[in-house]
Amino acid sequence: MGWMLALVVVVLVHQWLPQARWLMVHMVTLGLITTSIMVWGQHFAEALLKTRLGEESRPRQLARLRLLTAGVGATIAGMLPGWPWLVVLGALAVSAALLWYAAALGAQIRAALAPRFAFTVRAYITAACLLPVGALLGAVMAFSPGEPWQGRLMLAHQIVNVLGFVGLTVTGTLLTLWPTVLRTRIELAAATRAAGGLLGMFLAVLGAVAGALIGSTLLGCAALLAYLGSFAWVAATLVRVGVRGVRQERRVPLAPFPILSIAAGTGWFALTTAGLLVMWWRSADEQMASSLVAADVQQLTVPFVAGFLLQVLLGAMSHLLPVTLGGGPRATTAALAVMSRGAVLRVVAYNLVVALFVLAERGTAGSRALFSALTLGTADAQDFGSLSRVLLSLLGFAVLVSFVVLLVLAVRTSSRLRGATVPLPTPGRPEAAASASPARSELPSPSVGPSPSVGPPTGSRSGPAPVAAAPMDRRALTGALLGLGSVLGATALGGSLDRSQGSIPDAAGTAGAAATTAAVTPTGETTTIAVSTAEMRFSPDRLEVPAGNSLVIELSNDDPHDVHDLVLATGATSGRLQPGESTVLDGGVVAHDMEGWCSIVGHRAMGMTLSIVATGSAADTAADGGAVAAGSGADELARVGADMAAAPGPEVSVRDARLPAATGPQQRVPLEVVEVAAEIAPAVTMDAMTYGGAVVGPVLRSELGARLTVDLVNNGSMGHSLDLHAGRVSPDEAMRTIPPGEQLEYAITTDHAGIWLYHCSTMPMSVHLSAGMVGALVVPPPELALADREYVLVQSEHYLVPVGAPGSETATHEGALPVSPAKIAAERPDLTVFNGHATQYVHSPLEARVGERVRLWVLAAGPSRGISFHVVGGVFDTVFKEGAYLLRPEDGEGGGAQALDLAAAQGGFVELVFDEPGTYTAVNHSFVEMERGARALIRVTA
Repeated sequence: MGWMLALVVVVLVHQWLPQARWLMVHMVTLGLITTSIMVWGQHFAEALLKTRLGEESRPRQLARLRLLTAGVGATIAGMLPGWPWLVVLGALAVSAALLWYAAALGAQIRAALAPRFAFTVRAYITAACLLPVGALLGAVMAFSPGEPWQGRLMLAHQIVNVLGFVGLTVTGTLLTLWPTVLRTRIELAAATRAAGGLLGMFLAVLGAVAGALIGSTLLGCAALLAYLGSFAWVAATLVRVGVRGVRQERRVPLAPFPILSIAAGTGWFALTTAGLLVMWWRSADEQMASSLVAADVQQLTVPFVAGFLLQVLLGAMSHLLPVTLGGGPRATTAALAVMSRGAVLRVVAYNLVVALFVLAERGTAGSRALFSALTLGTADAQDFGSLSRVLLSLLGFAVLVSFVVLLVLAVRTSSRLRGATVPLPTPGRPEAAASASPARSELPSPSVGPSPSVGPPTGSRSGPAPVAAAPMDRRALTGALLGLGSVLGATALGGSLDRSQGSIPDAAGTAGAAATTAAVTPTGETTTIAVSTAEMRFSPDRLEVPAGNSLVIELSNDDPHDVHDLVLATGATSGRLQPGESTVLDGGVVAHDMEGWCSIVGHRAMGMTLSIVATGSAADTAADGGAVAAGSGADELARVGADMAAAPGPEVSVRDARLPAATGPQQRVPLEVVEVAAEIAPAVTMDAMTYGGAVVGPVLRSELGARLTVDLVNNGSMGHSLDLHAGRVSPDEAMRTIPPGEQLEYAITTDHAGIWLYHCSTMPMSVHLSAGMVGALVVPPPELALADREYVLVQSEHYLVPVGAPGSETATHEGALPVSPAKIAAERPDLTVFNGHATQYVHSPLEARVGERVRLWVLAAGPSRGISFHVVGGVFDTVFKEGAYLLRPEDGEGGGAQALDLAAAQGGFVELVFDEPGTYTAVNHSFVEMERGARALIRVTA
């Protein structure tokens, strides 16, 4: 119950958690399922072998559960932040708990006098010995081996855990639990014959794992085929038992939910195993690298976990928990009835939700047709938008939560009726297995469980005459219709919300596009363009098509993690593509400019759009230039976006961030003002005003008390000036604006330590600073210890006029964007960068070694924004801000700092030592600025 409640909490807050998908899957498989298997496997073993253990054994069982819980917790705690050694410790604890559990079951078999159902317990032992193998594979994956091993290990890990550990356990249990749920008999000989399939399943798992690890598609598929055949051998017996149980006449009706839920879950197990077989066979990569693994994880997680595991678990619990509560036949029957309230509605709604998710992810013509059939033609897989998915997810989640609610009600009902006197069922009838005394410990008592009657069904019994089952239960039909109606209602509401949010096109937009198309004469020619999706962008994001041509887009999802799609304003859509998938999208005849976007929630807002330009049409208003956010039009305040994952352009030279060497007591520096077109982010070029030809001028260094003379030369097209914050001089002469072609001498004495801003002081000052006329002057404090590495990072923010907006015509360089005074006044920066470019240190990281002392000088150049400077994974032991130490190792206080906070025009430095190799990120922890480009990677090697 603890794992179930924790899972409910995680589902509610998953969007704010790292690796939420992995976390939810492993909370179900490792936490909920493995704990249930250990608890109920022990319980079933005692009931089947009739070797009831004494109360003195309960502390050992509880110790095993605590060890398992600790191991699962350690595995999750280590995986989320990426601590592989903690994952290894967790895997060892989980493995130890399962091996201990297997050894205890083995001892019980040896102690049993006549173990008629020992085949089920042996399946438990075999399955428990497989989980440590899966845990080992998972621990190895935590160290992120490269391909092909990462893909091979992932597939082997899933086969061992799902088909081996869970599949063997569940199948072995069903041979005895299924007749008990149906309150019918099973012939021991038939059960023993069917158990032969368990051995076949085990051997097939070993073969499939071997095929995955050596990269053999043929061996793996042959093993999976053998697995399905062995499972079918067992399932045939279960089907015969089920048919006989349903047809059997009885006085007390069967509780429907356990039967329906277990049957549905078992069906999903067979279907998804067959799906894995087909997927593996169709894979052309015999090394089983990322493409198959990604498809496996993305496409089979929902049916395996939601369709199979949760349904079998909740179905079994809905029968076992009321029976274990005991209290007499009346209490047990009433509790079973409570657990089956709304059974048909819940099962129909839940399985429809799972089916729609699975079919929508497949994206094939057959799956789309089946999707439409399941929704009675009211919805299409291509229109299954994000809000539709959210609503259906909530519906499925509500069904799962209802189990917890009904369980509480069942416990209350059982407690109220406990001990009620009613006539006992006729001796020998299966109902006798339902009576039990209350449990006497934290673990369920083995006095009840899968204890099916053995032998042929009896033909006559004493007691009241049984009542035949009605040919059609009206309540069941009503429940099925309500379940279907709830799903159809959720999809209809979700589709309407998706259209209102623009996630999918509405009918009006499609009709309007068709009318425009009709006004253009088709040329009969086709333009085919390949488009890639990755890192929240389409590449290319501008498609030029002659007006009247038909457009065909060959779309591929090259993102290693995210699902993407493409929706055109005409209504054409690609459907969702998993990582590595591709499709062909028919865009129809292009008659006018149009927009396309990714409909996944949040992706369009992050700039994942493209434009289709109909060249030669009357509406051809396309403009060349930098990357402009979708829908900017002529709005001067519209954001100019950039691809923060792309590398700087080929003409960009990465700025050397190292602190210049020390200078003497006298220094003379030439500083030339030039106006250039400078790239400040990938594909974003600014009309820049610079000192020395680069946005953010050169880093100057002067020693304490030294004399610094700057010779300023204005080779620009307008007046410029210089303000050195480190000097104490009258601004009248030194900071005056000089016209183009003139120069001035600016001399100061650097009497105070710090990192000082210098900038242009010509009005409007904010425009000149935003255009790039800023720089840093470093004056180290006295007796500053040597550092192994010293870097300087100057943050500046930039405001640009979008293409086509008022003011864009003032650009002095072709393809460049002017500075936007309107955005400066509105405080709406487009980019915030370090040392003049947004991604230069992402693709050319700063370097350091483990154990080296690294000093980072930081300056907030503005013109308006400050910085909260932080290094992800590091702790500062030295902080120097605005001329004074805030923290030093020798302070003796044992303190550390996480951030250096600087307002505009403030500076300082921090020091830290990296203990482990890896890639660390220096960021402005005001994350909106970081997402605009204020970040730099630091690669630390051993």
